[in-house]
Amino acid sequence: MAWLGIGALASGLVLQRLLGGDTPPNKVLEVKNENYINLQVLHRDDAMRLYAPSNGGNDKKPMYEIVLERPHSETVNTSYSLYRSATQAEAEEKFEAFHQRLPELVKMIRELYNINGLQKLCDTLIEHPSWSLAHIIAHFNLTEYISNPKIIESIDDPDHADLLTPLQIATKAGNIEMVKALIPISKIEHLDNNSNSVFHYAASTTKEMINLLTAKSTANLNHCNADGYTPLHLACLADKPDCVKALLLAGADTNKMARCASNAYNKTMISSNVADFLVSNPNKLFTQDMKHGGTPLHWSSSREVLNSLIERGCDVNLVNFNGQTPLHVMVSRDRLECVVALLAHEAEIDVVDNSGNTPLHIAVEKKLIPIVQCLVVFGADINKPNKEGKTPRHLVGKDDSGSKDAMILYILHSVGAKRCQDNGGSKCPPGCSAKGNYNGIPPAQPETSEQREHIQHMLASTSRSQRNSIPSLISNTIKTVREEREALREIKEEVKTVDVSQERKGASMMDALLSMFTNKVEAASKDSVPGSSKGSPTGKNSIDIGDEPMLEEPTVHESTCPAPDSGEWHGRGRLLCLDGGGIRGLVLAQMLLEIENLAQTPINHLFDWIAGTSTGGILALALGCGKTMKQCMCLYLRMKDQAFVGSRPYPSDLLESVLKEQLGEFTVMSDIKHPKLMVTGVMADRKPVDLHLFRNYKCASDILGIATPSNSRRQPPPPPEDQLVWRAGRATGAAPSYFRAFGRFLDGGLIANNPTLDAMTEIHEYNMALRSIGREAEATPISIVVSLGTGLIPVTELKEIDVFRPDSIWDTAKLAYGISAIGK
Repeated sequence: MAWLGIGALASGLVLQRLLGGDTPPNKVLEVKNENYINLQVLHRDDAMRLYAPSNGGNDKKPMYEIVLERPHSETVNTSYSLYRSATQAEAEEKFEAFHQRLPELVKMIRELYNINGLQKLCDTLIEHPSWSLAHIIAHFNLTEYISNPKIIESIDDPDHADLLTPLQIATKAGNIEMVKALIPISKIEHLDNNSNSVFHYAASTTKEMINLLTAKSTANLNHCNADGYTPLHLACLADKPDCVKALLLAGADTNKMARCASNAYNKTMISSNVADFLVSNPNKLFTQDMKHGGTPLHWSSSREVLNSLIERGCDVNLVNFNGQTPLHVMVSRDRLECVVALLAHEAEIDVVDNSGNTPLHIAVEKKLIPIVQCLVVFGADINKPNKEGKTPRHLVGKDDSGSKDAMILYILHSVGAKRCQDNGGSKCPPGCSAKGNYNGIPPAQPETSEQREHIQHMLASTSRSQRNSIPSLISNTIKTVREEREALREIKEEVKTVDVSQERKGASMMDALLSMFTNKVEAASKDSVPGSSKGSPTGKNSIDIGDEPMLEEPTVHESTCPAPDSGEWHGRGRLLCLDGGGIRGLVLAQMLLEIENLAQTPINHLFDWIAGTSTGGILALALGCGKTMKQCMCLYLRMKDQAFVGSRPYPSDLLESVLKEQLGEFTVMSDIKHPKLMVTGVMADRKPVDLHLFRNYKCASDILGIATPSNSRRQPPPPPEDQLVWRAGRATGAAPSYFRAFGRFLDGGLIANNPTLDAMTEIHEYNMALRSIGREAEATPISIVVSLGTGLIPVTELKEIDVFRPDSIWDTAKLAYGISAIGK
C-alpha cells in the first residue's frame, strides 16, 4: 500500500507547484540520492543524515535537510527527506528528536517505512520530543511489539516533559487493546505533572475503557487534578453520560466539588457512593444535565431517585459548573416534587449561582407559581438581588393583569417583598417602582363560615375600640389588689385566713391575660402610685397580677415561696399548645418559625410547657428532642412523602420508621429535660374512653404517691423513664381511618384536639401537688398561654350525609356516598 502514499504525495507536490505554494518543512518527501552526493554531512547516526545547504547558489532558499536513507538491501535509489529548515539550530534540534528513535522504529516496524508511516512518526516526535519507544508504540496501538526488549525496558517510564506513562497515553488515545496489554505490566496509580491519573484520561473515552481500568484498581478514582477536577467532573465536561455512569458504578465520590471551589454552605464533605443504586436503576438519571457537572442529585428526574441518592450520602448543597445546587436545577426543570424533597432534606434555599440568581429568581422568571409559593413558605429571601441588581419582584413587576406575572407579584407583595429604590434614571416596571402602586392580582377567596367571619370582625373591632382602656384597667386592678393586701395584713393576727392561693394562681384566664401587659404598665404605674408596697421584699411599685397570692399565710409561704413581685417568677410558666390537624401541622411549624424569627430565640427557650395533640404532639416531641423549627418543617414534608403512601388507612410501619429516625429509636420521655411536654392520647380499651397525657415529668398522682388501685384490670401506661418517645408520637397520631390503632391508643384529637384547657388543668394540678408536699418553690403558675391551630378548612358542599338502612340499590349508592362524605 506504500505506492498509494507516494502517489498522493506526488499529486500534492504537483498541485502545490501549480498554485505557487511552498512545501511545508515537516512534509516527508521521497528524494533521489544523487541530489546529496556533493552536500556536506553535518551529523550522521546510522541511516540518518543532516546535510548542510548547497554552496552552488542554485537553491532559492538554502535549507538544512534531514534525510533517512533506505536500507542497503533495497535496490531503490531514493531516500526520505524528513525535515527542512533555514537555520542550523532548528535542524539540529529536530535531528536530535529523530535520530534516537526513528531509525530503531523503522527497523522494528517495517510497515512504517513509507511516506505515510514516516510522516506520522515525524509529526509525533516533533510534537512530543520526550517520548520513548514505548510511548510511541502505545500511541499507535502497536500491541504486537509490546514484548520487544527495547520496549519493555521503558514500558513504565514517564516522559520527562509531561510525566505521562505509556498506559496513560494509550488510555488517552482510546486504544483499548493496548490498555489491555499494558495493564498487567504497568503501574495504574501513576500521576502526571498535572496530577492526572489514568482515570482522568479514561473519563472522556468510553465506558469499556473505564470498566477495564477499574477492574484492575480504583486507586485515585476520586483524585482531584491540578485544575480541581476528578475523573467524574471531566466525564461531565466531555458530555459522556455512559462514562459518568461507569465511574459512579466503580465507586466515584459524588460529593467532590469541581475546581476546588469553596462553598460557604458546605460543611465537611462525607464521601458518597451510589454504585448500588445505579446497578438496580441504570436509566434513572437525566443524562442531558450531566454536561453541566454536579452530582447525581443534579441529574435526577424524580422524587424517588432523589430520596434514594440522599440516603446514599449525596450532598444536597453541592454546586455544578454553573454554581447551581440541585435545587436550582429542579426549579429550572419545573419538578415540584423534587423541589419539595430537597427542601425536606434541608437544602439551602438562598444559594446563588454564577449569575447571582437564587432558586426563587429562576422560579419567578419561569412563571412557576406553585414552586414560587413553596420557596416563599420555606423562607426564601424575597428581596435578594442578583448580579444585575434585579430582585424577584422586579422580574414580574410589569402591569399585566390576568397573567401569571400578576399572580406571582401578589404572592411576593403579600409576604412583604420590597419595591426597588428610586434611583432616578432606573426604569422599573409599575409593580416594583418606588412610585408605583400596582401589587398584582389576589387569588379568589375560599368560602368560609359566614357566622364565624362576622363574629371575628366584631371581636376585632371591639378589641380595637377598647385597646386604649386596657392599661387603665390593669392599673386599677393593681391598685385594688394592693388595697386588699394592706387590709389583710392589718387583721392577719386576729383572723387566721384560709390559704386559697393555689386556686387563685393560674386559675383565672383574665389574670393570665392581664399578666401579659403587666410589664408594660409597670413603668407607667410608678408615676401614678408613689412609694413601695409594704409586702414587697424588693420595694418595687408593680405587681404581677397572675402571680399574686391574694390570701396567703405569712408563716407558711413567705419563707419558701417567692414573693409575687420579687421577679423570681418572671419569664416562667409559659405554655404553648399545639392543635391536631394531620399534615396541616405545617401551619403550626410555619407560625412557630415566624415567632422564632421575631423573638430571635429558639422556641424551646420561649416556653416552659408544650402541649400537643396528634400532629401537634409529634411537633412537640420533635422540639423536645432538640429539633430546630426548620428541621421540624422538613420532618413534616418527609412524613408526607414517606408515611402517607398508598390509600387510607396508610401502612403504620412507614410512619413508625420516620418517627424512629427523627425522634430516636431508644429515646425515652425522661431524657427530655426541658421544656415539660404533654402529649395527648386516647386510651380506647375502656368505655367511656379516657384521655392520657404522655409526660416527661412526674404527674400529680406520682408526686402525691397515689398508686394505681390493685383491683384495676388494666395495666397503666409506662412512666416517663420507660416511655419511648417515638411510641408516644405514634400513639398521639393514631387517627382512625388514617392509621391503625397503636395498641390501646387512638389519636388524642378524639378528645382533646385543642389541648389548651387540658394542659392548663394539668399544670394547675401539678402545682397543687407540689405545694401539698412542701415544694412551693417549684410550683409556677401559668403566666402566658399561646394556643396555635392548624388553620380553617375551606367550606365545601356535601350533598349526601345520611346514613340509613338501604331498601334498594339506589339507596345503597346513596348510603355509600353518605359514609364517604362523613369520613372526609
